[in-house]
Amino acid sequence: MAESFNVEYPIRFSHCDPAGIVYFPRFFDLLHQAMEDWFTHALGERFADFIMVRKLGIPTVATKTEFLSPAKFGDMLRIELSVSKLGRSSLTLSINSFVGERPCFRAEHTICVFSNESLRAVPVPDDLRERMERYLV
Repeated sequence: MAESFNVEYPIRFSHCDPAGIVYFPRFFDLLHQAMEDWFTHALGERFADFIMVRKLGIPTVATKTEFLSPAKFGDMLRIELSVSKLGRSSLTLSINSFVGERPCFRAEHTICVFSNESLRAVPVPDDLRERMERYLV
């Protein structure tokens, strides 16, 4: 059975538009924050070290997002992350978010691993691939 990585973030004033609901691009910031936290806390790969020491990056290749209901200032947003596809150098993350049990947004977010030096896609490192497989649905 695949694991999912779960993290919660408070919705802050800075996330919201004048109506007090999350301005939709801020969901992408939170999605990326969850992905960084997944690397650091679940995969045991400090995200800063992945970028600065390993000299690797994970640019976004594609994102498909559905906004299901608003999140508001003061809410606690729970993000659940799993891997729906793990390729040679790319992976697709399945991301679901909730306030309580109410769904807010879901996304299929495809990233690839690339060398910050050559700016070309490279295979997912074997040690990281092994840890990612625990989250493969």
